[in-house]
Amino acid sequence: MRSLPKVLGLLGGICSVAAWPAEALAITASVAERAPSLAGEAVTFDLTIDGAVGPVQVRWDMGDETRTEFTVDDLQQVHTYAAPGHYPVLATVKDDVGFTSVSFVHTAHLPLVPGSAAGSTDLVYDQPNAKVYTANYENDSVTVLDANALIKLAEVPVARGPVGLALTAQGKLWVLHRDAHSLSIMDAASLAVEREVVLPYASQPMGLAISPTGDAAYVTLMAVGKVLKLDAASGAVVAELVLGGTPRGVSVSHDGAQIYVTRFISEDSHGEVARIDAATFQVSTRFQLAADTTTEDTDQQGRGLPNYLFSAALSPDGSFAWVPGKKDNIYRGPFRDGLDLTDDNTVRPLLALLNLAEGVEDVARRIDLDDRNLPNQVVFTPLGDYAFVSVAGSALVEVREAYTGDFVTALKETGFSPRGLALTETDKLFVHASLSRTVAVYDVADIVSSHDLITKKLADIPTVAAEKLDAQVLRGKQLFFNSADIRMSDQGYISCASCHFDGADDGRVWDFGSVGEGLRNTVSLLGRRGTGHGNVNWSGSFDEIQDADDNIRDLFGGKGFLSAEQLAVGTVAAPRGDKKAGLSPELDAMAAFLGSLDTHHPSPFRNADGSLTEDGVAGRAIFRRLGCGFCHTGPDGTDSAGGKLHDVGTVKASSGMRAGEPLFGIDTPTLNGVWETAPYLHDGSAPTLRDVLVTANAEDRHAFTSALSEAELAQLIAYVQQLDGTVDREPSEEDGSGEEPSEGSFWGFGCSVASGRGDRHAPLLSFALVAGLMTFGARRRRPA
Repeated sequence: MRSLPKVLGLLGGICSVAAWPAEALAITASVAERAPSLAGEAVTFDLTIDGAVGPVQVRWDMGDETRTEFTVDDLQQVHTYAAPGHYPVLATVKDDVGFTSVSFVHTAHLPLVPGSAAGSTDLVYDQPNAKVYTANYENDSVTVLDANALIKLAEVPVARGPVGLALTAQGKLWVLHRDAHSLSIMDAASLAVEREVVLPYASQPMGLAISPTGDAAYVTLMAVGKVLKLDAASGAVVAELVLGGTPRGVSVSHDGAQIYVTRFISEDSHGEVARIDAATFQVSTRFQLAADTTTEDTDQQGRGLPNYLFSAALSPDGSFAWVPGKKDNIYRGPFRDGLDLTDDNTVRPLLALLNLAEGVEDVARRIDLDDRNLPNQVVFTPLGDYAFVSVAGSALVEVREAYTGDFVTALKETGFSPRGLALTETDKLFVHASLSRTVAVYDVADIVSSHDLITKKLADIPTVAAEKLDAQVLRGKQLFFNSADIRMSDQGYISCASCHFDGADDGRVWDFGSVGEGLRNTVSLLGRRGTGHGNVNWSGSFDEIQDADDNIRDLFGGKGFLSAEQLAVGTVAAPRGDKKAGLSPELDAMAAFLGSLDTHHPSPFRNADGSLTEDGVAGRAIFRRLGCGFCHTGPDGTDSAGGKLHDVGTVKASSGMRAGEPLFGIDTPTLNGVWETAPYLHDGSAPTLRDVLVTANAEDRHAFTSALSEAELAQLIAYVQQLDGTVDREPSEEDGSGEEPSEGSFWGFGCSVASGRGDRHAPLLSFALVAGLMTFGARRRRPA
């Protein structure tokens, strides 16, 4: 079995062999169009001959290494293909005058399951009504398109942050809202909202799928590690499952019996997809996507930990599920294996194939999409023989032969950040270019039928009438995602979004020794307003977002957005040197996008009304008593704006340097949003907040926590877990008295001590300032 590009190339070559002169081809041959067959079942090919002179001899090549010799009047072949695939069939005919041939591709496929599986997406196709719907996340709207006329019909406002869509057989459109933590049920015909379903506060609902049987719907709550089962008629929650981790994508099998949920952020040991039995609503299988630690790092392959796992796509034969994601090469670097990170071997795109019958990943069939970045949705052709893969970071859709995983072709010019896909019964592929605010439509009939690689782009349909993002901010986000720009990445593997999808973090610790740093835990960019907190990176190595051009050149392999002439002026080329702002419209746009990230995700550890819990209030008092606000000061909870660096006992040899210069300390990170950014500390050496305060704080250099009881420690952690940028009222304010905390202090702690570069004593000075609040003789240790 050969891949389709090779097959079609072979057949094209056969049909144009110059050694067969046109005047000798009076004989003609044809084979009646054959429907695809099932693998393992016999299929009959009948050859028709016209214009033959003398006896006719035929030789058959069945495309699976089965060949015949020239045989007189061998006009029929009955053949069985043992395995599914695309087979180039060639019949060569000769008579007394000359030769001719006929060739075609025959598809053998596996038995199909009845119906279709369902999966979470931001674009859905309404076949009965010939409509397409898109969820427009930043613009809080849903757009309706005419699937035949390829025009926009309507755009309707919905609640904040729509991320998922699903249709019921009764003509209801379900819209899932991440930011409003809610679900809207709309009438698809009138576009009127009939019901709003409130979901748990700050739970970040991300995945939505309605069972093909119509009896249930499923929603993932990424922030709280849960999956909900909802009544498909009312939207009422009927059951919940604590899954753990960061559940994001959700898919349901064709018969509604199995639910598949992907964990977006992986542990350091493996990626994970959970299979849930719909009847019991309990996990039946946990597919572990193994970390690849043995593959040789080359320009076409590499090691890596599966991460950023999006919704699983179940094949129409019910045998496999394809899971798009990425591989993070956290095994490489000067402090780890002595090898520098390169643009080929930092992050690589991943398609993991789950063997559903055996309940394991088929590691041997894992697909590495060469020179691509951030695949995120997969749809299959009706026979399951081809897979269309949207590749958000590369601004294209790849087509893969489903049985071999081989590359077939790529649909380009999709627009920025293609995500949701839908293939119609008329072989139109709809692609939601989420950051271009368009839907691209392609005619892919020749691919679906295995006749050719030819595709035709039919339309780019606008989805958003009034853009809510500033034009420069939107342009910056487009650049932030796009690795197809050679200025961002030479090989196309890396963009800023590779580690900061939608501005958040990837939960990984990277070895940046090759770019003058050390082990660095990925920082979430949410709520930081670019340089709104001061210098950026754990070492405070950049004083403007435009300094990222250094990493783009050194780590991404990009050509950069600044010219050699610009970099040669003064100290522009150096981090924290002469300003880069104003020199590149693209860098300025990315800075504008990061500057727009001015909020953190609300903490689900708070009360349902968004207020601090009782333990959170108690923990706030302990936080102040310990003097934590000395460094975590002001409304942003950091003294970074003053250029301060601190060593709280966590700087070590693997901490490396500061942009190639000595590292005297670490830039103070905000604690806002820390609830969702484990692991902790600059090198990720603290898996939990308790590890930060206890395990990594044996000498009390990072707050005097050894004096706390276990109950007090738990209260302090509860408070830190609830920090999300919200200004919380004091208990006295709730009674109508008191004042709001000063903007110059962090949660009311107004301590300010001058601190120069590399201040190693700030936490101890902080304790000294508040020591009067504590009784030294009463110091007690927690039980071991």
